[in-house]
Amino acid sequence: MRQTRHAITLTEVVLSIPLIGLVMVGAMTSTGAVLRTWNDARDNQQALSLAQQLMAEVLQQPYKEAGSTSIGVETGEPGGTRLLWDDVDDYHGWSGSPPKSKSNTPLTGYTGWTRAVSVRYASLANPAQNSGSDEGLKRIVVTVTDPAGAATTLTAYRSRGGAMEQPPAVDATVEGYLSHELQLGTERMYNGAALPNAAE
Repeated sequence: MRQTRHAITLTEVVLSIPLIGLVMVGAMTSTGAVLRTWNDARDNQQALSLAQQLMAEVLQQPYKEAGSTSIGVETGEPGGTRLLWDDVDDYHGWSGSPPKSKSNTPLTGYTGWTRAVSVRYASLANPAQNSGSDEGLKRIVVTVTDPAGAATTLTAYRSRGGAMEQPPAVDATVEGYLSHELQLGTERMYNGAALPNAAE
């Protein structure tokens, strides 16, 4: 009796090579898409964190400086450093790249990133609209742009009679933002959160 052997023929091998190639291309494409999505999510989170940190810094300032009638840095205040700014609208028109702390220390790991602030008088009837004069409401817009050019925008409003304008009964320090830095090897990541510690 004759025994038959079961084996792969040359034809089967030749036909399976393109099939395996297609499967590998699909797997690599999926892996690439996952990595791009992960990088985009990381960049979005970093941009939001940078915007929140700067917005918290702006919102801690008083609504306006006594005697000031315009938006922007007042005469006699330095325009380049945020450390000496003393009201919300001093930040109007400010832009910095790479991002820096309030004390002008560069935040590592953010080469190519830009932060910018715009402060405008807002209409009480429609806060999304600009007002030609001070109606007691300012719209603050912080824009963070990553190295690829994607912009993240955060908008907040500050009113003349808001809770942050009321003097505390005792001396106090109000913290509006808590941040942390995580370093793994040479990679650094900053994150934080605005603290809801103002009266409602």
